[in-house]
Amino acid sequence: MATGRILLCCLLLLSLQLGLSRGPGAWGAPVVEEELRGTQRLQLGARLRRALASPCQLWSLSLPVAELGLGYASEETVIFRYCAGSCPRGARTQHGLTLARLRGQGRAHGGPCCRPTRYSDVAFLDDRHRWQRLPQLSAAACSCGA
Repeated sequence: MATGRILLCCLLLLSLQLGLSRGPGAWGAPVVEEELRGTQRLQLGARLRRALASPCQLWSLSLPVAELGLGYASEETVIFRYCAGSCPRGARTQHGLTLARLRGQGRAHGGPCCRPTRYSDVAFLDDRHRWQRLPQLSAAACSCGA
């Protein structure tokens, strides 16, 4: 038992050193950082499709502040976290049960959504050397909701 734990820890440390933990299937690392520079922009569509096909989880993008589209001038890069992935159609609430029944009758559309359940603030230094704090910019936790 102890040998298995030691082996698992060694493999985890090795994968971190090799950078293998930067993917959606990585051990203990559901948050994936995606760089959006150069040729990697072309891979974003494939990564987004993979995110939507995986279970609902927290993902992240490393973005220049200007790409947030909020009007801030800064050379800083921030981590923007968001929720993406599929959600099971199992109804766990009265709302979910009713919605499933209506969907089955063709009277309602859609299904459970992967969405943030908690948010976190993001801070950065702008071009005038002032700290800017953007409240609730990034998702901090995700869950499926009907």
